[in-house]
Amino acid sequence: MGQSGKAEVSLAGERRAVSVATPAKSGGLLRDATHLSIGQGFRLVIQAAYFVLIARSLGPDAYGAFVTVVAMAALLGPFSGLGTPNLFIKNVRSGTREANLCWGNGIVLTVISGSALSAVGLGLSLLFQLKTAPFVVVMVCISDLVLLKVTELAAFGFTALERMKQTAIQSVVISLLRLGGIVALMLTMHPVTLRGWVVVYLLTSLLGMIYAVMKGGEIWGRPVFNLQVLRRDVAEGVFFSVAGSAATVYNDIDKIMLSRLADLAATGVYAAAYRVIDVTMTPVRSLAAAAYPQFFRKGAGGLGATYSYALSLIAKAAIYGSLASAGLWLCAPALPMVLGPKYGEVVAAVRWLALIPLLRCIHSFLADALSGAGLQRTRTGVQVVVALVNIALNLIVLPRYSWRGAAWTSVGCDGLLVTLFLFTVLSYRRPVPGGKSDHLLRGAP
Repeated sequence: MGQSGKAEVSLAGERRAVSVATPAKSGGLLRDATHLSIGQGFRLVIQAAYFVLIARSLGPDAYGAFVTVVAMAALLGPFSGLGTPNLFIKNVRSGTREANLCWGNGIVLTVISGSALSAVGLGLSLLFQLKTAPFVVVMVCISDLVLLKVTELAAFGFTALERMKQTAIQSVVISLLRLGGIVALMLTMHPVTLRGWVVVYLLTSLLGMIYAVMKGGEIWGRPVFNLQVLRRDVAEGVFFSVAGSAATVYNDIDKIMLSRLADLAATGVYAAAYRVIDVTMTPVRSLAAAAYPQFFRKGAGGLGATYSYALSLIAKAAIYGSLASAGLWLCAPALPMVLGPKYGEVVAAVRWLALIPLLRCIHSFLADALSGAGLQRTRTGVQVVVALVNIALNLIVLPRYSWRGAAWTSVGCDGLLVTLFLFTVLSYRRPVPGGKSDHLLRGAP
C-alpha cells in the first residue's frame, strides 16, 4: 500500500530508526477490504459448516454450556495482552515502535496475562456456579485467552504492516482447523461429547498459534522484549482493554446470565441465533478491519477528519446492513431445517435480533473515529456506560422473559451505542470560545 520511509524517534533515551508507512494510495482501502472480504468469505463458509456441525452434534444443552464458557472467556479476553494488539497497529503506523518490539512485548504480556486470566475464569465459574464442568472451563480459557490471543496479536501485526492478505489467510486457517476438528471428532466419537470437543478445540487453537508464530517470525524476525517500553505501553493499552471488555459485555454477558438465570437450552437457542447475526456481519468486519489503521492516519487532522472518514464508511456499510437485517427477518424460518428441530425457537430469536447488523454498521465506525483522533478514553467511557446498562437490564428481564429479554436488551444497547457515540462526536466538534473547534483537541481525554 505505502512505501516505507525512515523517521527518527526517541525510545528509552536513544534515537532509533523505525519504518513509517506513507499515506495510503488511492484504492488501497478497497484492495485491503477486498483481501479481507475474500478471506472472510472463505471463513464464512467454513464457519457456517462448523457452526451447524457443532450445534447439531452437541445439541442445545451441551452447546449452551460450551458458549457460556466461550462468552465468559470473551469477557476476560480483552485484558489478555492489555491492548498490545491495538498498540501494535497504532505504534507501528505512527512510527514510535519497531514491529519486532511490538511482537516480542506482546507475546510475553499475552502469555503471562492470559494464563492468569485462565485461572480467574476457572475461579469465576466456580464462584457463580456455572453449569459447566471445570475441565471444560480450563480447556476453553487456555485456548481463547492464551493461544488465540497470540494468534490475534500476529493478525494485528500483519494489518499494521498492510499485509491484509496474510491477515485473511490467518483467519481462514483457524476456521479450517476448527472445521476439521469437529469433522474428525464426529467420525471417531459417537455421540460427540462436550469434553471431547473442548480437547479438540484446544489442539486446533494450538496449531493455529504455531502457524501464526511461524509467519510472524518470517516477517518481523526474532521477537524483541523491552520491559521499560512495555510498562509505558501498558498504561495506554489498558484503555483499549477496558473498551474491548465493555464491548464484549454488551455482546456476550447475556449468554452467561441466561445460563445462570434461565437454562442451558435457552442459552443454546439464543447463542445459535446470535451466531447467525454475527455471521452476517462478516463483510462489515472486513471493511472495518481494513479501515482501522487509516483512522490513525486521519487522526493527524483531529476528530473532524476521522468523523468525516467514518461518515463515508457508514454510507457504504449501512446499505449492506439494511439488506442484511431484512434478509435475516425473511430467511429465519429456514434455520430449523439446517440446525435441527430442537432449534425451532431460533426463528423468533433471529427476527428479534435482525436490526443489530444495521446498528453496528453505524456505531462501529463512530467508535473508531474517536480512537483514531486520540480519544480512546472517551470511547471507553461510552462503552462502559452501555455495558453497565446492559447488565442492569438483563438482571431485570432475563428471569422473566428468558432469551427474549436478552434479545430486547441487545437491540436496545446497540441503539444506545449509536446515540451516545453520535452525541459524543458532535459534542467534541462544537465550536469553543476563541473561534476554534474542539476537534483540534486531538488526544484530549
